[in-house]
Amino acid sequence: MSVILLALTKNVRVIMRLADFATELIAENDFIKASFGGFAGSGKTRTASEFIAGSYKDMGLKKPVLLIDNEKGSRFLIPFFRDRGIQCLVKNTVHLADLLDAMDFLNSGDIDFLFVDSLTKIWYQYVRDYRQKNGNKKFMTLQDWGKILPAWQEDFSDKFIELNGSFVFTGRGGYAYAMEENEKGKKEFQKSGVKMKLAGETPFEPDLNIWMEQKQSVDSDGNLSQWREAQILKDRSAIIDGQTFKNPTYKDFQPVVKYLIDVEKGVVAGATNTKNLAPHEEWDDKRQQKIIVLEEINGELEMHYRGTGKAEKEAKCGIKKHVFGTYSDEQIQRMSIDDLNSGYKQIVELVKDNEKVKDIVKTLIENGKKGE
Repeated sequence: MSVILLALTKNVRVIMRLADFATELIAENDFIKASFGGFAGSGKTRTASEFIAGSYKDMGLKKPVLLIDNEKGSRFLIPFFRDRGIQCLVKNTVHLADLLDAMDFLNSGDIDFLFVDSLTKIWYQYVRDYRQKNGNKKFMTLQDWGKILPAWQEDFSDKFIELNGSFVFTGRGGYAYAMEENEKGKKEFQKSGVKMKLAGETPFEPDLNIWMEQKQSVDSDGNLSQWREAQILKDRSAIIDGQTFKNPTYKDFQPVVKYLIDVEKGVVAGATNTKNLAPHEEWDDKRQQKIIVLEEINGELEMHYRGTGKAEKEAKCGIKKHVFGTYSDEQIQRMSIDDLNSGYKQIVELVKDNEKVKDIVKTLIENGKKGE
């Protein structure tokens, strides 16, 4: 027997089969998205280029690679891509608007690979643009970050996730800090790790996140040895996740690309019910109105029954029960704004008649005893 799902579309209830709602677990494409982070001299650009060239060949791509270069390093990649028979176009920019245009070229199929070196500089320019638009701010407040981070998520990260094409970016390295207690018991910030200098979770949006480091050692004769290491911070395929490679080449990352090439592909079911269930300003206004009315109700009761004695407590509880039908503050808070407003008006009139309040309390107590 088929499982059915009841969906609501324009107030008409439609019976939908599960087979129409979802598909078998399958891949839509073999696009690869990767990020390479690290400090200066760690080998980010070169290793990312090796990754792109290897993926390009394995995927059988033919169209150009577009390089967004703001690190002034593209001229050193001329022989690298030429010798591999890959046409590489370049644009020098730090503006997100240019990058979004480049992403459009990837979506349209005009290019087969988009390479950004580095995304950090585009993020920095995005922050500068925000500061300029908002009175040439010298310092960013928590409120500013609360605005710009969601904006970046919408302007870049969400579009990056939905992108139909292979995309690799580099990012400059920085340190993560955590509050720790020193030997004297004083709290201070200490380096707790490394991270890419980018907004929020951007470094971890790709399928593959690689951290590059330059390593050095000096032997007993004073001879210096130097090499690069690539640590896999994230691999969605879990094939090389957590591994570290010395002087990495494309072959180290190739298993992930091969997985994407070989995995079964097909059509994946998309959204069928796009009803907007998010709260809006009207909802926020009503919530605020409820808070105000509840405070007015409590204020009215406290104003007329200020004490903490038995009589005052009985009066407040009795009025709530009489007006709202419950002693529970939690239940009252869940009532509609209309019911609360109506109840508030009744309370304003009730507290003027102390004898009536006493009768209400007396009746409730007597009914309570009868119910025992």
